Amino acid sequence: MVHLCRTLAIAAAACIGSCDAFANQQQKQSLHGQLYTQQKKKAQYQEDNDFASSSPSIASNSRRAWIAGGLAVLLTSPSPANAVRAIGGAEEDCRAAGNCLEIGELDGAIGWTWGGKDRCEATDPRCGANGQLMDSVPSGAAVPDTMGLKITDIVTLEFSIGTRSDAEKLTIKLGLYGENSQASVKQFLDFITSGLRTTSDLIFENGMGVESAPVALSRGGIVAQIEPQKRLDIGIPSQAAAYARSKGKNKIDDFLAQPRPKAILDEEALRPRNAAGLVTIPGKGVGYGGTTLESDDEAYESSFQITAAPFEGKDRDPSQQRVIGQLIDQESMANLARLASLPTKKGFKGVIPGQNSGPPLLKVTLTGIEVQPVAGSNS
Repeated sequence: MVHLCRTLAIAAAACIGSCDAFANQQQKQSLHGQLYTQQKKKAQYQEDNDFASSSPSIASNSRRAWIAGGLAVLLTSPSPANAVRAIGGAEEDCRAAGNCLEIGELDGAIGWTWGGKDRCEATDPRCGANGQLMDSVPSGAAVPDTMGLKITDIVTLEFSIGTRSDAEKLTIKLGLYGENSQASVKQFLDFITSGLRTTSDLIFENGMGVESAPVALSRGGIVAQIEPQKRLDIGIPSQAAAYARSKGKNKIDDFLAQPRPKAILDEEALRPRNAAGLVTIPGKGVGYGGTTLESDDEAYESSFQITAAPFEGKDRDPSQQRVIGQLIDQESMANLARLASLPTKKGFKGVIPGQNSGPPLLKVTLTGIEVQPVAGSNS
C-alpha cells in the first residue's frame, strides 16, 4: 500500500509539473474545489449505482474508485485551450454527456489522448495497441509443439470485443495437459465450469444470513489485462459485482466471496513459457495471481494467462506461472494475436500513465465456454 501511494504521488506530481494550467494559485484553489465536488459525486454515485455500468476492474473496489476520482481531477487541466478530446466511441459519448468519471471511462475523464486525434478507432481490427493502424490484422504465431505432453480436454472460449450489438466475436481453443498436470487441470476445469466452492457447505445450504455462489469464469469472466503482443490475463475482477449482475441487480447486500482455494504445491513445472499460445495458471493455483494481497472478492482477477509471445526470463519455477495447456489450431493463434494487439488503457489498471500493460480500451467479455474431453483420455 505504501508503494502504491508513493507511486500515485510521483505520477500525480509529474503530471502536475507538466501542466501550464497550474501556474497560479487561483487555478490550484479551483482544482481543490473540483476535487471535493468530484469526490462527493463519486461517493454518491457509488452508493446509488455501485458502478454497475463501469468497468469491473474499477467497480470492484471503492479504494480504486477514490484514487481514480482524485487523479482524474488532478490530471485534468482547467484551461479549455489545453484540453484535447479523446478519440473512441465510448469516450466521445461520455465526454458529450459529461459523465466519463461517473461511468468509469477514465481515458475520457482524464483526457489522456493516447495518440490524440491521430489515434485509430478502437473497434477497427487493424487498430494496434499503440493507437496506430497496422498494415493488416495479425495472423498469429505457429501453433506450439506439445513437447510430448498429452492433451486430455479441449476448451473453447468465446470472447466479445466491446459491448455494442455488432461487437466482434472471437473463439480460442485450448488443449489441457490433464495427465501431466492433474491437480492443476482439475482445478482449472472446475473454475471454468461449475465453479470453485471454498467456503463451508453450510453457506450454500443454509445461507447463514449471507448470499454466496461458487466463483466461476462463466459468471463475470473478462480479459482483465493485456501486455501488448505478449500475454492476456483473464479472470473475474469482482465476485460481488459479477454475482449482482447475474441477478440483474446493482448490488447484493451481505455477499460472501469465495476465498482462495488450498494452494497446489506438489506439481512440477511441465515446460517453460517459451512459445506463444501457452496456457498458464499461477504457481499455487487459480486465485493466487496478482500480488496475492488482493481481497477475497478480487482474488480471481488474474486467474490464468495465455502467452502471445515467448516469455523472456527464468520461469521454470512453478511459483510464478505453471503451464497447463496450449492453443491447438491456427485460427485460435490468429485470434490470440488479435486480442493481444487490442488498444489498452495505459498504466496501473489504466490509471497511472507510463506503464505498458493495462485493461483493454474496449471491454472484452467471455460469452461462452465449452469443454470436450478427448477420446481415449482419462479425464
